[in-house]
Amino acid sequence: MGQRSWMRVGLALFIIAFGANLFAPLLPAYRAVAGLSQSHVTFLLAIYVAGLVPALLIGGPLSDVRGRKALIRPALVLSAVGSLILILGVTGSVLVLAVGRFVVGAAIGLVMAAGAAWLQELSTGPPHVGARRATVFLSAGFGLGPLASGLVAQLLPYPDLLPYLVHLVLLGLISPWSWNAAGGTAHPDAQRRAWFPRSVLTPRFLWSVAAWAPWGFGAVTTAFATLTDLVLDEVTWPVAFTGMIAAVTMLTGVLIQPVATRFGSDLVPPAVLGLALVIAGMLASAAVAATRLPHLVIPAAILLGASYGIIMVSGLREVRAIAPPEDLGAATGVFYSLTYVGFFAPFVMSVVGPFIGYQTVFLIGAVVAAASIIPVTRVAARPTDTD
Repeated sequence: MGQRSWMRVGLALFIIAFGANLFAPLLPAYRAVAGLSQSHVTFLLAIYVAGLVPALLIGGPLSDVRGRKALIRPALVLSAVGSLILILGVTGSVLVLAVGRFVVGAAIGLVMAAGAAWLQELSTGPPHVGARRATVFLSAGFGLGPLASGLVAQLLPYPDLLPYLVHLVLLGLISPWSWNAAGGTAHPDAQRRAWFPRSVLTPRFLWSVAAWAPWGFGAVTTAFATLTDLVLDEVTWPVAFTGMIAAVTMLTGVLIQPVATRFGSDLVPPAVLGLALVIAGMLASAAVAATRLPHLVIPAAILLGASYGIIMVSGLREVRAIAPPEDLGAATGVFYSLTYVGFFAPFVMSVVGPFIGYQTVFLIGAVVAAASIIPVTRVAARPTDTD
Protein backbone atom coordinates (compact mmCIF):
# COMPACT_ATOMS: atom_id res chain seq x y z
CA MET A 1 0.00 0.00 0.00
CA GLY A 2 2.85 2.39 0.87
CA GLN A 3 4.50 1.78 -2.48
CA ARG A 4 1.23 2.27 -4.33
CA SER A 5 0.63 5.55 -2.49
CA TRP A 6 3.93 7.18 -3.35
CA MET A 7 3.66 5.90 -6.93
CA ARG A 8 0.26 7.58 -7.29
CA VAL A 9 1.62 10.88 -6.03
CA GLY A 10 4.72 10.49 -8.18
CA LEU A 11 2.65 9.96 -11.32
CA ALA A 12 0.72 13.16 -10.60
CA LEU A 13 4.03 15.01 -10.48
CA PHE A 14 5.13 13.25 -13.66
CA ILE A 15 2.11 14.06 -15.82
CA ILE A 16 1.95 17.72 -14.77
CA ALA A 17 5.69 18.09 -15.44
CA PHE A 18 5.15 16.29 -18.77
CA GLY A 19 2.66 18.98 -19.80
CA ALA A 20 4.78 21.82 -18.44
CA ASN A 21 7.74 21.09 -20.73
CA LEU A 22 5.87 20.23 -23.95
CA PHE A 23 6.55 23.76 -25.11
CA ALA A 24 10.36 23.50 -25.11
CA PRO A 25 10.93 21.65 -28.41
CA LEU A 26 8.16 23.61 -30.11
CA LEU A 27 10.21 26.83 -30.05
CA PRO A 28 11.43 26.37 -33.65
CA ALA A 29 7.92 25.31 -34.70
CA TYR A 30 6.38 28.51 -33.34
CA ARG A 31 9.13 30.50 -35.03
CA ALA A 32 8.40 28.82 -38.37
CA VAL A 33 4.59 28.55 -38.18
CA ALA A 34 3.71 31.72 -36.27
CA GLY A 35 6.70 33.88 -37.22
CA LEU A 36 7.74 34.52 -33.61
CA SER A 37 11.29 35.71 -32.86
CA GLN A 38 13.80 33.93 -30.61
CA SER A 39 13.22 36.53 -27.91
CA HIS A 40 9.46 35.92 -28.17
CA VAL A 41 9.72 32.15 -27.79
CA THR A 42 12.29 32.25 -24.98
CA PHE A 43 10.08 34.79 -23.21
CA LEU A 44 7.12 32.42 -23.58
CA LEU A 45 9.28 29.59 -22.29
CA ALA A 46 10.06 31.61 -19.17
CA ILE A 47 6.76 33.43 -18.57
CA TYR A 48 5.25 30.42 -16.89
CA VAL A 49 7.59 31.19 -14.00
CA ALA A 50 5.26 34.14 -13.30
CA GLY A 51 2.51 31.61 -12.58
CA LEU A 52 4.78 29.03 -11.03
CA VAL A 53 6.56 31.06 -8.35
CA PRO A 54 3.43 32.54 -6.68
CA ALA A 55 1.80 29.10 -6.79
CA LEU A 56 4.87 27.60 -5.16
CA LEU A 57 5.11 30.24 -2.46
CA ILE A 58 1.40 30.04 -1.70
CA GLY A 59 0.93 26.33 -2.29
CA GLY A 60 3.86 25.16 -0.19
CA PRO A 61 2.75 26.67 3.15
CA LEU A 62 -0.93 26.15 2.28
CA SER A 63 -0.25 22.42 1.84
CA ASP A 64 1.30 22.39 5.32
CA VAL A 65 -2.08 23.55 6.65
CA ARG A 66 -4.72 22.22 4.23
CA GLY A 67 -2.92 19.02 3.32
CA ARG A 68 -1.00 17.99 0.22
CA LYS A 69 -4.03 16.50 -1.54
CA ALA A 70 -5.86 19.84 -1.44
CA LEU A 71 -3.18 21.27 -3.74
CA ILE A 72 -2.52 18.28 -5.99
CA ARG A 73 -6.12 17.96 -7.20
CA PRO A 74 -6.43 21.59 -8.42
CA ALA A 75 -3.00 21.25 -10.02
CA LEU A 76 -4.23 18.34 -12.17
CA VAL A 77 -7.19 20.44 -13.30
CA LEU A 78 -5.04 23.49 -14.05
CA SER A 79 -2.64 21.38 -16.07
CA ALA A 80 -5.53 20.38 -18.34
CA VAL A 81 -6.78 23.96 -18.60
CA GLY A 82 -3.30 25.15 -19.53
CA SER A 83 -2.99 22.68 -22.40
CA LEU A 84 -6.47 23.65 -23.64
CA ILE A 85 -5.47 27.33 -23.73
CA LEU A 86 -2.22 26.52 -25.53
CA ILE A 87 -4.30 24.67 -28.14
CA LEU A 88 -6.07 27.98 -28.78
CA GLY A 89 -2.61 29.44 -29.41
CA VAL A 90 -2.60 27.88 -32.90
CA THR A 91 -3.45 31.40 -34.08
CA GLY A 92 0.07 32.43 -33.08
CA SER A 93 -1.19 34.96 -30.54
CA VAL A 94 1.59 35.76 -28.09
CA LEU A 95 -1.03 36.83 -25.53
CA VAL A 96 -2.93 33.53 -25.70
CA LEU A 97 0.28 31.52 -25.54
CA ALA A 98 1.49 33.61 -22.59
CA VAL A 99 -1.78 32.97 -20.69
CA GLY A 100 -1.50 29.26 -21.40
CA ARG A 101 2.08 29.15 -20.23
CA PHE A 102 1.11 31.10 -17.08
CA VAL A 103 -1.63 28.58 -16.23
CA VAL A 104 0.70 25.64 -16.88
CA GLY A 105 3.21 27.32 -14.56
CA ALA A 106 0.60 27.67 -11.84
CA ALA A 107 -0.18 23.95 -12.13
CA ILE A 108 3.42 22.83 -11.78
CA GLY A 109 3.95 25.36 -8.99
CA LEU A 110 1.11 23.91 -6.94
CA VAL A 111 2.29 20.34 -7.41
CA MET A 112 6.04 20.76 -6.94
CA ALA A 113 6.21 21.83 -3.30
CA ALA A 114 3.11 19.95 -2.11
CA GLY A 115 3.93 16.84 -4.14
CA ALA A 116 7.59 16.75 -3.12
CA ALA A 117 6.66 17.18 0.54
CA TRP A 118 3.97 14.48 0.21
CA LEU A 119 6.40 12.04 -1.40
CA GLN A 120 8.91 12.65 1.38
CA GLU A 121 6.21 11.97 3.97
CA LEU A 122 5.24 8.71 2.26
CA SER A 123 8.82 7.52 1.77
CA THR A 124 10.62 5.52 4.41
CA GLY A 125 14.37 5.25 4.89
CA PRO A 126 17.06 7.96 4.65
CA PRO A 127 15.96 11.57 4.05
CA HIS A 128 17.29 11.57 0.50
CA VAL A 129 14.90 8.79 -0.64
CA GLY A 130 11.82 11.03 -0.81
CA ALA A 131 13.83 13.91 -2.31
CA ARG A 132 15.23 11.60 -4.99
CA ARG A 133 11.80 10.19 -5.85
CA ALA A 134 10.30 13.68 -6.18
CA THR A 135 13.08 14.86 -8.47
CA VAL A 136 13.02 11.64 -10.53
CA PHE A 137 9.28 11.86 -11.24
CA LEU A 138 9.47 15.58 -12.04
CA SER A 139 12.57 15.20 -14.18
CA ALA A 140 11.12 12.21 -16.05
CA GLY A 141 8.07 14.32 -16.90
CA PHE A 142 10.22 17.28 -17.89
CA GLY A 143 12.34 14.97 -20.07
CA LEU A 144 9.75 12.69 -21.71
CA GLY A 145 7.35 15.58 -22.37
CA PRO A 146 9.63 17.36 -24.85
CA LEU A 147 10.79 14.08 -26.37
CA ALA A 148 7.18 13.17 -27.14
CA SER A 149 6.16 16.62 -28.35
CA GLY A 150 9.32 16.97 -30.45
CA LEU A 151 8.66 13.69 -32.28
CA VAL A 152 4.92 14.33 -32.66
CA ALA A 153 5.46 17.89 -33.90
CA GLN A 154 8.22 16.88 -36.33
CA LEU A 155 6.61 13.80 -37.84
CA LEU A 156 2.89 14.62 -37.75
CA PRO A 157 0.83 17.61 -38.90
CA TYR A 158 -0.38 20.38 -36.60
CA PRO A 159 2.80 20.71 -34.48
CA ASP A 160 1.19 23.36 -32.27
CA LEU A 161 -1.88 21.20 -31.55
CA LEU A 162 -1.24 17.45 -31.38
CA PRO A 163 1.38 17.49 -28.55
CA TYR A 164 -1.16 19.10 -26.20
CA LEU A 165 -3.81 16.55 -27.16
CA VAL A 166 -1.39 13.76 -26.24
CA HIS A 167 -0.93 15.39 -22.83
CA LEU A 168 -4.67 15.68 -22.26
CA VAL A 169 -5.19 11.99 -23.05
CA LEU A 170 -2.43 10.90 -20.64
CA LEU A 171 -3.71 13.30 -18.00
CA GLY A 172 -7.16 11.75 -18.31
CA LEU A 173 -5.69 8.28 -17.74
CA ILE A 174 -3.45 9.14 -14.77
CA SER A 175 -5.56 11.68 -12.86
CA PRO A 176 -8.24 9.23 -11.60
CA TRP A 177 -5.53 6.97 -10.16
CA SER A 178 -3.66 9.84 -8.47
CA TRP A 179 -6.79 11.65 -7.28
CA ASN A 180 -7.41 9.42 -4.25
CA ALA A 181 -3.85 8.58 -3.19
CA ALA A 182 -3.56 7.75 0.51
CA GLY A 183 -2.54 10.41 3.00
CA GLY A 184 -1.99 14.02 2.10
CA THR A 185 -4.73 15.30 4.41
CA ALA A 186 -4.41 18.23 6.78
CA HIS A 187 -2.79 17.60 10.13
CA PRO A 188 -5.29 18.01 13.01
CA ASP A 189 -3.05 20.53 14.82
CA ALA A 190 -1.93 22.39 11.69
CA GLN A 191 -1.84 26.18 11.95
CA ARG A 192 -1.44 28.77 9.23
CA ARG A 193 2.23 29.58 8.85
CA ALA A 194 4.30 32.25 7.12
CA TRP A 195 5.03 31.96 3.41
CA PHE A 196 8.69 32.46 4.25
CA PRO A 197 9.43 30.29 7.29
CA ARG A 198 12.26 31.29 9.57
CA SER A 199 14.33 28.35 8.38
CA VAL A 200 14.79 29.85 4.89
CA LEU A 201 16.21 33.05 6.38
CA THR A 202 19.08 31.32 8.16
CA PRO A 203 22.67 31.70 6.90
CA ARG A 204 22.78 27.98 6.20
CA PHE A 205 19.85 28.19 3.77
CA LEU A 206 20.87 31.49 2.21
CA TRP A 207 24.46 30.46 1.50
CA SER A 208 24.29 26.67 1.07
CA VAL A 209 21.04 26.62 -0.95
CA ALA A 210 19.85 30.01 -2.21
CA ALA A 211 23.27 31.06 -3.49
CA TRP A 212 23.29 28.38 -6.20
CA ALA A 213 19.67 27.23 -6.60
CA PRO A 214 18.99 29.17 -9.86
CA TRP A 215 21.60 27.01 -11.59
CA GLY A 216 19.17 24.07 -11.33
CA PHE A 217 16.93 25.11 -14.22
CA GLY A 218 19.37 27.70 -15.54
CA ALA A 219 21.60 24.83 -16.68
CA VAL A 220 18.94 22.73 -18.42
CA THR A 221 17.16 25.61 -20.17
CA THR A 222 20.52 26.75 -21.52
CA ALA A 223 20.90 23.32 -23.14
CA PHE A 224 17.52 22.97 -24.82
CA ALA A 225 16.58 26.60 -25.50
CA THR A 226 19.88 28.37 -26.25
CA LEU A 227 22.33 25.73 -27.52
CA THR A 228 19.78 24.17 -29.87
CA ASP A 229 18.98 27.56 -31.39
CA LEU A 230 22.66 28.16 -32.11
CA VAL A 231 22.89 25.08 -34.35
CA LEU A 232 19.40 24.85 -35.88
CA ASP A 233 20.66 25.92 -39.31
CA GLU A 234 22.85 22.82 -39.36
CA VAL A 235 20.05 20.39 -38.37
CA THR A 236 17.65 18.60 -40.74
CA TRP A 237 14.85 18.04 -38.21
CA PRO A 238 15.03 21.07 -35.86
CA VAL A 239 11.93 20.32 -33.76
CA ALA A 240 12.86 16.68 -33.16
CA PHE A 241 16.45 17.70 -32.43
CA THR A 242 15.31 20.24 -29.84
CA GLY A 243 13.05 17.65 -28.22
CA MET A 244 15.85 15.10 -28.20
CA ILE A 245 18.27 17.52 -26.53
CA ALA A 246 15.65 18.48 -23.92
CA ALA A 247 15.04 14.78 -23.20
CA VAL A 248 18.77 13.97 -22.99
CA THR A 249 19.29 16.89 -20.61
CA MET A 250 16.42 16.10 -18.26
CA LEU A 251 16.80 12.32 -18.33
CA THR A 252 20.52 12.62 -17.57
CA GLY A 253 19.35 14.48 -14.48
CA VAL A 254 17.13 11.50 -13.64
CA LEU A 255 19.78 8.85 -14.21
CA ILE A 256 22.41 10.53 -12.06
CA GLN A 257 20.15 10.98 -9.05
CA PRO A 258 20.42 7.44 -7.60
CA VAL A 259 24.16 7.99 -7.22
CA ALA A 260 24.09 11.74 -6.58
CA THR A 261 23.81 11.38 -2.82
CA ARG A 262 26.92 9.18 -2.71
CA PHE A 263 29.10 12.08 -3.74
CA GLY A 264 30.57 14.61 -1.37
CA SER A 265 30.86 14.73 2.39
CA ASP A 266 29.94 17.04 5.24
CA LEU A 267 32.88 19.23 4.28
CA VAL A 268 32.34 19.03 0.51
CA PRO A 269 28.57 18.68 -0.12
CA PRO A 270 27.19 17.17 -3.37
CA ALA A 271 26.17 20.65 -4.52
CA VAL A 272 29.84 21.40 -5.15
CA LEU A 273 29.97 18.58 -7.69
CA GLY A 274 26.79 19.92 -9.28
CA LEU A 275 28.33 23.36 -9.65
CA ALA A 276 31.55 21.87 -11.01
CA LEU A 277 29.46 20.18 -13.71
CA VAL A 278 27.81 23.55 -14.45
CA ILE A 279 31.29 24.97 -15.08
CA ALA A 280 32.13 22.07 -17.39
CA GLY A 281 28.77 22.46 -19.15
CA MET A 282 29.31 26.20 -19.67
CA LEU A 283 32.75 25.54 -21.17
CA ALA A 284 31.24 22.89 -23.47
CA SER A 285 28.54 25.42 -24.41
CA ALA A 286 31.22 27.95 -25.30
CA ALA A 287 32.66 25.34 -27.68
CA VAL A 288 29.22 24.98 -29.30
CA ALA A 289 28.98 28.76 -29.70
CA ALA A 290 32.45 28.89 -31.28
CA THR A 291 31.95 26.00 -33.74
CA ARG A 292 28.15 25.76 -34.24
CA LEU A 293 28.51 21.96 -34.51
CA PRO A 294 25.28 20.11 -33.57
CA HIS A 295 27.03 17.01 -32.23
CA LEU A 296 28.81 19.11 -29.59
CA VAL A 297 25.43 20.02 -28.09
CA ILE A 298 24.99 16.46 -26.81
CA PRO A 299 27.97 16.35 -24.38
CA ALA A 300 27.11 19.87 -23.23
CA ALA A 301 23.51 18.75 -22.57
CA ILE A 302 24.72 15.70 -20.63
CA LEU A 303 26.97 17.83 -18.41
CA LEU A 304 24.26 20.41 -17.80
CA GLY A 305 21.63 17.72 -17.15
CA ALA A 306 23.89 15.95 -14.66
CA SER A 307 24.47 19.23 -12.84
CA TYR A 308 20.70 19.77 -12.66
CA GLY A 309 20.06 16.33 -11.16
CA ILE A 310 22.70 16.72 -8.46
CA ILE A 311 21.68 20.29 -7.65
CA MET A 312 17.99 19.40 -7.24
CA VAL A 313 18.59 16.37 -5.02
CA SER A 314 21.17 18.27 -2.96
CA GLY A 315 18.82 21.20 -2.50
CA LEU A 316 15.82 19.10 -1.44
CA ARG A 317 17.98 17.11 0.97
CA GLU A 318 19.39 20.30 2.46
CA VAL A 319 15.91 21.81 2.79
CA ARG A 320 14.67 18.76 4.67
CA ALA A 321 17.68 18.99 7.01
CA ILE A 322 17.12 22.70 7.66
CA ALA A 323 13.31 23.00 7.85
CA PRO A 324 11.19 21.52 10.67
CA PRO A 325 8.39 19.17 9.50
CA GLU A 326 5.69 21.81 9.87
CA ASP A 327 7.59 24.13 7.50
CA LEU A 328 8.69 21.52 4.96
CA GLY A 329 6.15 22.44 2.27
CA ALA A 330 6.83 26.17 2.57
CA ALA A 331 10.61 25.75 2.56
CA THR A 332 10.43 23.38 -0.40
CA GLY A 333 8.38 25.98 -2.27
CA VAL A 334 11.00 28.65 -1.64
CA PHE A 335 13.77 26.34 -2.89
CA TYR A 336 11.90 25.42 -6.07
CA SER A 337 11.07 29.09 -6.70
CA LEU A 338 14.76 29.93 -6.58
CA THR A 339 15.63 27.12 -9.00
CA TYR A 340 13.07 28.42 -11.49
CA VAL A 341 14.69 31.84 -11.63
CA GLY A 342 17.09 30.05 -13.97
CA PHE A 343 14.30 29.68 -16.56
CA PHE A 344 14.95 33.28 -17.55
CA ALA A 345 18.54 32.47 -18.52
CA PRO A 346 17.76 31.72 -22.22
CA PHE A 347 15.75 34.94 -22.53
CA VAL A 348 18.61 36.99 -21.06
CA MET A 349 21.06 35.18 -23.34
CA SER A 350 18.89 35.89 -26.41
CA VAL A 351 19.04 39.61 -25.58
CA VAL A 352 22.69 39.85 -24.50
CA GLY A 353 24.26 37.18 -26.70
CA PRO A 354 23.99 39.02 -30.04
CA PHE A 355 25.85 42.00 -28.54
CA ILE A 356 28.73 40.41 -26.64
CA GLY A 357 28.77 36.99 -28.28
CA TYR A 358 27.37 33.72 -26.94
CA GLN A 359 30.84 32.36 -26.32
CA THR A 360 31.49 35.25 -23.92
CA VAL A 361 28.11 34.70 -22.24
CA PHE A 362 28.95 31.06 -21.49
CA LEU A 363 32.41 31.91 -20.18
CA ILE A 364 30.85 34.46 -17.82
CA GLY A 365 28.43 31.72 -16.71
CA ALA A 366 31.37 29.44 -15.88
CA VAL A 367 32.93 32.17 -13.74
CA VAL A 368 29.65 32.80 -11.88
CA ALA A 369 29.21 29.06 -11.22
CA ALA A 370 32.76 28.88 -9.86
CA ALA A 371 32.04 31.81 -7.54
CA SER A 372 28.86 30.02 -6.33
CA ILE A 373 30.99 27.20 -4.91
CA ILE A 374 32.65 29.47 -2.35
CA PRO A 375 29.65 30.11 -0.03
CA VAL A 376 28.62 26.43 -0.18
CA THR A 377 31.98 25.21 1.09
CA ARG A 378 32.23 27.98 3.69
CA VAL A 379 28.85 27.18 5.24
CA ALA A 380 29.54 23.43 5.05
CA ALA A 381 32.66 24.03 7.11
CA ARG A 382 30.42 25.57 9.82
CA PRO A 383 27.47 23.09 9.92
CA THR A 384 26.19 24.37 13.24
CA ASP A 385 25.70 27.90 11.93
CA THR A 386 22.00 27.78 11.26
CA ASP A 387 20.72 30.56 13.45
